[in-house]
Amino acid sequence: MKLKDSFWIFFIVLLCIHAVLVLRIDFFPFADVPSHLAEGVIYRYYNEASNLFNQYYTLNYKFYPNTFHLFFFALPIFPDVEIANKVLHLILVITLPILVLLIIKELNGNRWFAIISFILVYNYNLTFGFTGNAIANNVVLLILWLWLRAIGNKSSYVRNMIFISLLLLVVYFSHAMVALFCMMMVGSFLLYRYRTNFKGLVINSFVLVPLGLLVVYWWFVLQKSAENSAGFTTEETSTGAFMKEYYKHEYLQTFLIRAKFIVADNAQLFNGPTGKIVALLLAFIILVPFIIIAYKYFFNRNNAQQQGLFPAIDEKMAYVFILLVVSCFCYFLLPQRIPGQEPLYERFSTILLFALIFIACKAPQVDTRIFAYATILVAFAHLVLWGQYFYQFDQENKGFADVLPKDNTKKLSYMNYDSYYRGRMIYDHFQNYFIVKDKGISTTRIIDYRFGMIRRKASGGLPYQAYMYYNESPREMIAKSDYLLVRGNIAARDQKILDSLNTFRKVKDVNNWHLLQRVNK
Repeated sequence: MKLKDSFWIFFIVLLCIHAVLVLRIDFFPFADVPSHLAEGVIYRYYNEASNLFNQYYTLNYKFYPNTFHLFFFALPIFPDVEIANKVLHLILVITLPILVLLIIKELNGNRWFAIISFILVYNYNLTFGFTGNAIANNVVLLILWLWLRAIGNKSSYVRNMIFISLLLLVVYFSHAMVALFCMMMVGSFLLYRYRTNFKGLVINSFVLVPLGLLVVYWWFVLQKSAENSAGFTTEETSTGAFMKEYYKHEYLQTFLIRAKFIVADNAQLFNGPTGKIVALLLAFIILVPFIIIAYKYFFNRNNAQQQGLFPAIDEKMAYVFILLVVSCFCYFLLPQRIPGQEPLYERFSTILLFALIFIACKAPQVDTRIFAYATILVAFAHLVLWGQYFYQFDQENKGFADVLPKDNTKKLSYMNYDSYYRGRMIYDHFQNYFIVKDKGISTTRIIDYRFGMIRRKASGGLPYQAYMYYNESPREMIAKSDYLLVRGNIAARDQKILDSLNTFRKVKDVNNWHLLQRVNK
């Protein structure tokens, strides 16, 4: 079989198997997914007589960023939000390697590097449940592809610029931070392309105006209004004051840790050092071309041969290097957090790896046949590892839905004493499934996020969700709840509170899940 034909066979087979894998998942082991599902359910079914959402939650979504999933989940073509979520994840997983392949084709690079992109389909943002961030990352790839086509005269430049302007708005409604990244990326593209044509720079910069206006309106009007509302409280300092102190006292301490970007996308496969080693072995293939170049450069003294080591920087590759610089800027210079939002810089690890893949695909020193076999081996090893990861999580949570109460007029709170799955806090938001599956009322944390689009209604009196693993007292939360969803064994200090109140009894046990119900006396 010819190498050309085998590429398409393996590429399509991998796409199909990953599609089946996603469609078979019952509970996504992605930390924030239950929160996004709850937001989608509240938004979709708000003001319906079948629930009490409008008594406890308020909507804050008009022109607000990070709301794309709300609109997607509310589309009438989907019978419910969970199916919509599965379709959205399917689209994200399938389109990522396709977009990488399209960009490599525009660069006239080695398309076997598109097989490598499969090791990034379950990337840092997607597996943390940062769904909006994952959507935005895919749109970044689409914008880059359109840009490369526009400058290559393969399609209408004006039409592509209009599409890019619209896609920048999609990025804004997917994730605000990535929207700011896109402004830097596209702005840098324009500065480079029109570096000797000021008039052209000014005219073409209008592509950024709609996004810029939205960002300004959000930050100075919508966000300020939201943070002054009765449903939002914070004791943290202002963003500017916080960042000044962060860069003064904390930034340098995190700099060496940032080198972990090479393992950030697969380290969660296993707990501890094992996960990092596995992730490094998977990502090592991205580094192979750079290692070969470095080896031949330092150990080959033939100047004529050294000149042919590096990827040729033509007009299109120049923009890939700009992408690399902008992604490095965000990953290595942004803070780890700001008041009300974390993590920050870690979210750019995947884009940084994309840039390295696009540069590596042009490396002239890679033996295509050997490299092709290596990419196939790594891609299928990655597939097997993630398949087992998903399967074990589903098995661990069989019967979880049965432990949830069915009376959606009652309030449920969450006492979580076993948050981790393979070293990552996956179970932090599982109380939100009471909202998702039964349209019930839960002490979800989504209503207290600084940049949340669903907020608490002050008149509802919903208690704050306590952090059990931070030793926060759940007394007030227990006193105001009708049901308590418990994961793991209740800590002795909290059991004393329950015993002293003497108002709850256990009514359900499913594996590591327990449901306590208030007893009317």
